[in-house]
Amino acid sequence: MRLFEAAHVFKHDWETVSLANWRKYPNEQTPHVRHVEILNQEMDPETGVLRTERLIMVQQSVPALVRRVFGGDASYVLEYSEVDPQKKTLVMQSQNMTYSNLLSVGEHIVFQPHAENPTHTLFTQSAQLKASGALFRLANKIEDMCWNRFNDNAKVGKLGLEQVLSKILAERQAMMQTPQ
Repeated sequence: MRLFEAAHVFKHDWETVSLANWRKYPNEQTPHVRHVEILNQEMDPETGVLRTERLIMVQQSVPALVRRVFGGDASYVLEYSEVDPQKKTLVMQSQNMTYSNLLSVGEHIVFQPHAENPTHTLFTQSAQLKASGALFRLANKIEDMCWNRFNDNAKVGKLGLEQVLSKILAERQAMMQTPQ
């Protein structure tokens, strides 16, 4: 099993970063994310907590042999998220659904105000990658390869979110300059 951990500070407040998270796909940095479908969404009227379940279709470039053996390069990820506006937390859990009997990828993400600078947002990300089943003998090699891909995707994901943040800030600026 391989573990992935990363942290990043966005120089924007939690509310803006949380909004950007919902507008993240599609973006130029993450063309491998092909489609996002909201399966369920509900808000607790007492607490204001928003719970969402999404299905994400991802299409990675994979070697031809992998496409032939597994029947394609598209995979699906199930994501659960919870936005708590009182605590100012956005927590996301995701798990691959495709080929999970061979390779399990579970991810945990938290967005929260930075403890030392509440006008910034702390992003923490962790993931577990575990090869099993028919791939067990090649587990270390496959987990290393997947860890590298996950690391690359995490980097471009942050860049994509920064692009969305820039768009949101530009929209706000334009609205403020528009005569009423």
